[in-house]
Amino acid sequence: MTAPVEIRVNQSGVDLVKKYPDQFEITKYPQGIQFYAADWGSVPNGSVVLATSAHNVTLPYILSATGNDDPNFASENIIHWNINAGITEADVIAHDDARKRFFGLLQSLRNAGWVRAIRLSEPRLKGKQALDYRQKENPIYSLDPDYVLSLEQWMTLDTRATWSLYSDHAYLDVSITRDPSKTDVTKPGAYFVEYALKSDNEKWRSVVGPTKRLHWKTELPAVLPQLAKSRQAAEETLKKENITIDEAYRDPPLPDLSL
Repeated sequence: MTAPVEIRVNQSGVDLVKKYPDQFEITKYPQGIQFYAADWGSVPNGSVVLATSAHNVTLPYILSATGNDDPNFASENIIHWNINAGITEADVIAHDDARKRFFGLLQSLRNAGWVRAIRLSEPRLKGKQALDYRQKENPIYSLDPDYVLSLEQWMTLDTRATWSLYSDHAYLDVSITRDPSKTDVTKPGAYFVEYALKSDNEKWRSVVGPTKRLHWKTELPAVLPQLAKSRQAAEETLKKENITIDEAYRDPPLPDLSL
């Protein structure tokens, strides 16, 4: 692999390019948004160091990484990263090896202080019950990073599956997709991993929606009770089905809404 590139939320694009002058291509759009893109499309793949104030985690087999800023929030610098990766440098891998490698990645993130983040509108479920809920009720429900799927469960993931995490004013979605033409457990498969890293503020702007993002601090207080109501309704329904709610779960802290 090539030398790793360190990324973090709210890092300066100027400093990024200065540190890695031959790695990132800058594209500026008419709206003033700048994209910083690096491509490792061929072997050897790249590696990215996901930096926080606690512990860093190295993400391997990176194919590309793209970050962007927003001139409406210029002081926040780069607010969003999309990182695409493989699970191995080879084109294919045994399904059970892919499973073990992926949950090893999740464990490295947990060891570095990342904790689970469930959408405020969604029920607090863990373990197998979170998996069952995703498969039966909500295909975009984020799974429990502390629950290691068996090979049989792993092979039932027929669409993109996501694990959502929070640490140090940043949110991270880790998603994995299997090549749908390679689902025979007795033959090698191919997998694609996506990491979506957002700053704390950018995450909450996405909660209020694109039309209100410029005034998200004044809009968010009105949205929060609606999200809580949706979660409560979902949990009450699940309790009637004897599904256990994870009462010990705690949401990540709310952002500073002072103007």
